[in-house]
Parts: sequence; structure tokens; C-alpha cells
Amino acid sequence: MKITKILFILLISMGCKAQNIVPVEDLSMYQDEEYEDFHDGKYFKDVNGKLSKFYGHWRATTSDGKVVDFYITPYVMSDNFTNGTYDKLRIRYTIKNQSGNILADTTDLPDENSYVIRGGFFGPNKVTYQIYYQGLEARCGQNGNIFLAVIGLESTQMKYYYSVAGSIYGSNCPPGGVDQVMPMEQLTFIKDPIDVFED
Repeated sequence: MKITKILFILLISMGCKAQNIVPVEDLSMYQDEEYEDFHDGKYFKDVNGKLSKFYGHWRATTSDGKVVDFYITPYVMSDNFTNGTYDKLRIRYTIKNQSGNILADTTDLPDENSYVIRGGFFGPNKVTYQIYYQGLEARCGQNGNIFLAVIGLESTQMKYYYSVAGSIYGSNCPPGGVDQVMPMEQLTFIKDPIDVFED
């Protein structure tokens, strides 16, 4: 009798968990303080394939000849503060100047390294994804928000914009901070049809 009751309780709790799934693109609706309790036990999941459009190897070239490669993969985050689970993006990248010299490379860093871009959420339009970036000189101004939007029927193009936060800390930073490595101009990335990462 006790075993049957325990199984019944487990089945009910599993059913409740299924009801706690919320589409990941709706997360921005619950960012305000009045909704902070809403995250408790919820899984903001990519049920509609909004994030999967971003997965893969993307490349763009800046007006001054820099080549930027983004390698975007899935990332699942569990947050002990909100008691929520979130499907998010993880971005490793390389940036080379027009001569092919590497300016930045995070491709070999561990998943949880702070220079690997990860996290983010969709804006109210549920198309543009905002994700925080910090470069190797983050303390001296290489930091801000990257905005990405996959466009086109084939989902092979991705619009990019970077907004610098640029707070400068400490006396070791040069006046005005360091130069930005992440491109400052709006770019269109093209997806490599071969290097597509599904998981």
C-alpha cells in the first residue's frame, strides 16, 4: 500500500514538472521583480526551436578586414537563486585581423571560463537574442551586450550588433580604457552549412 502511494505521488510530481515548462522566448516577460517568484521550479525550454536556429559556425568580415568566427552551441543553466532551469546559448569565437593574426580566441577554453560567452535571453520581439560579453581586457572596457538575430527563410544569415558597457576599473587601465576587439559595427554573419552543432 505504501509503495503504491509513493508511486502515485511520484507520478503526480512528474506531471507537475511537465506543466512547468515555459517557452524560452517568453523569459523576458518575467524579468521584472514582480515576476521573480515565477521562475521557481520552471524550465524555460527551447520548445519552439528559437535557439536551435543559432547553433553552428558563423562567419563575418568587418569593413577593415577582420574575420570573426562564432561557434554557437546549446547551454543549459540551472540557477540556485531563482530555482529555475534555462536553455541558453554558448559562444566561442575567434577574431583575426586582415593579415590572419589572432586577436582573440576562446575556442579551447573550458565551458565555464568567463571569457566564453554564455547565457542571454530573447527581447520582447522574441527574435533578437541579447547576451553579455566580456573580453580578455574586460576590466578595462572590453565588455557589453551582443545582440543577435537569425534572419531569412533558410536561417543562414545572422545580424549582429555590439553595445559597449565599458566600465573601467583600477589604475592599471589606460586612460579611456583599451581598444575593443569585438567588432563595433553592425555585421551579417553567414552560417557554414557543414559545421552545424545540434547538441
